[in-house]
Amino acid sequence: MTPSVFICNSISELIQRAGVGEYVPLSKEVPLESAGPALLKAAAPLCRDNWRIYIERLDDNKNCRYGVFCGSSDPSSLTVDEVILENDGFSINFPVIKIAQSSTNKVEVRTNAGSVIEFRFNDDIDVHELNSQTQIQGLASTITADIDEDRVMFSSFVERLLSSAIKNSHGTLIAVVLSSSDTLPQTLQDFVQLNPKVNLYERFRLHLDEGKTAISVSRLQAAVELISGFICSDGITIFNSAGCVLGYRAFIRSNVDNPSSEGGARSRAFTAMKQLIGTELDAAFFKSQDGQIKFYRNRLEDKTQ
Repeated sequence: MTPSVFICNSISELIQRAGVGEYVPLSKEVPLESAGPALLKAAAPLCRDNWRIYIERLDDNKNCRYGVFCGSSDPSSLTVDEVILENDGFSINFPVIKIAQSSTNKVEVRTNAGSVIEFRFNDDIDVHELNSQTQIQGLASTITADIDEDRVMFSSFVERLLSSAIKNSHGTLIAVVLSSSDTLPQTLQDFVQLNPKVNLYERFRLHLDEGKTAISVSRLQAAVELISGFICSDGITIFNSAGCVLGYRAFIRSNVDNPSSEGGARSRAFTAMKQLIGTELDAAFFKSQDGQIKFYRNRLEDKTQ
């Protein structure tokens, strides 16, 4: 469980600032300094998908109330985190603190004033995790590179989808091919080809054109859940650079005798995928079972390993 915790002076005002949402109280007034263990035990199991923990500080600064809250269920909408911490603007009369695990053994404390503190709980050499969100942003940017209309909005939506799915996976491999490519790379084997392809951008665009109705939200959410399932499956999920999923459960033959191909099968597959960048693939993404993330792409010669 990796819940996000928001500390504020009023949960009702927090929901109002988020624009839409609801909250469920889980306590009466309790001492602030001893609330932690009880609130985590009561609230952490509830914090899946769009739900977060809130701690509402009382005026005496000694007591609090806690519970869980959520924002919009529309997958195209900004998350509560984005609205409150980035778009709402800082008010000296309404400070907000968010505490969340950002990666293994790392906790981030962020405020709506823009300040950030990171706490690391070991001395392992795991610097690769520090840029994990940047690498997911790069992946989202590559998947949406050939989108013209609403690209920024769509790229943010794809980034949120990828972040959630990758976080919930036990490890994953993702490949991106150019949208101009009509066929999947021949190097990939035993894949499940989607025919027709899942055009995520088309569903996103239709959702906006229809005015974000209950039907269009349901349709878009169904696509999000399906694609998340692809990403959490064994093998490689294949996107193109126009926001479509072409196939999943793909496998690639790797050179097991290559001494640079260290690690397990997924790591060796990623090494083989990197060799196809610039020819059959436009980008390759890897997350190991222990959380290590690597990203490699051809576009703009932006390569992160």
